[in-house]
Amino acid sequence: MLKPGGAAALAAIALCASAPAQAQAQTASDAQVEEIVVTGRKSGVPIWTVRSDTTTIFLVGSIEGVSKTTKWDPEALTQVLRRADRVMFPQMQAYTASLFSAIGWVAKYNAMGSLPKTQSLSQYATAEDMRRLAALASRKMVRGDYDRRHPLHLSRDLQDRAKGDIDYGSGVGSYVRKAVGKYKLNLVKPPKAKAKPLVKDFFASEPEEHLPCLSASIALAEAGPAAVQARSDAWAGRRVQDVLNSPAQAPWERCWPSEAIAADRADLMDELQGLLAEPKVTVAVLNLPALAAKGALLDRLQVAGYDVQGPAWK
Repeated sequence: MLKPGGAAALAAIALCASAPAQAQAQTASDAQVEEIVVTGRKSGVPIWTVRSDTTTIFLVGSIEGVSKTTKWDPEALTQVLRRADRVMFPQMQAYTASLFSAIGWVAKYNAMGSLPKTQSLSQYATAEDMRRLAALASRKMVRGDYDRRHPLHLSRDLQDRAKGDIDYGSGVGSYVRKAVGKYKLNLVKPPKAKAKPLVKDFFASEPEEHLPCLSASIALAEAGPAAVQARSDAWAGRRVQDVLNSPAQAPWERCWPSEAIAADRADLMDELQGLLAEPKVTVAVLNLPALAAKGALLDRLQVAGYDVQGPAWK
């Protein structure tokens, strides 16, 4: 699960590596599982319990962009982790590349920030989005040369300005990675792939391909810091639909590289059903929309007949 962060994202893709894993076989008893579920319902962490005749999976809903001022209680998550046989990030992909390639990609990304002299943003964006950008410019919520910027670069600028003075703190993903090392948990390593094809597709993309990201970023800028904080607090309060419907959520899903990586690891239902057939207790950390959006994994698991318990998601 990778933050949509422009040049930083390119470097992160190139240098991404799996964390070392150590085996730990500690199977939870029925009483322990029930205790975890009750505690989880009191926690600010969205955790769903999925049971089969064979085992139990704990699905942890994660978001990027958790405000430092949002307080969430990791106690139930810690209990779940320490009683699990394995921990995994099913949506994660470990992209590899040389440092030399990463440096070159970052430089190329920065160079494409301004459109070629013969192009302007108004050639690609809708008249309505251009009107909204002009209104944001009058409030100094977007840079003055917005009509000359590449849509993705402009989106990054809008997202940064939209959060105002809000700083992002540690979310579930970083907490779980630290817990893996601290408690010597068994981490299932993500599959590896070369970063070059992903990055090559990005540099071959046309500006109009990034307009959904731009529209989402415009809506976020219009909503401002209050929306960023409200989404973060809604996640900690397990108000799932408030998170999914927030204007602060869409840019995390619609902007490169998040949308490209999500496409690579789109259908996880078969993988989860395979885990539910094995006699091991699993903690799986996934992006909240992949779990709780309409027709996503929680809906599909429920339709398939599995017992799904946790925060309301519909």
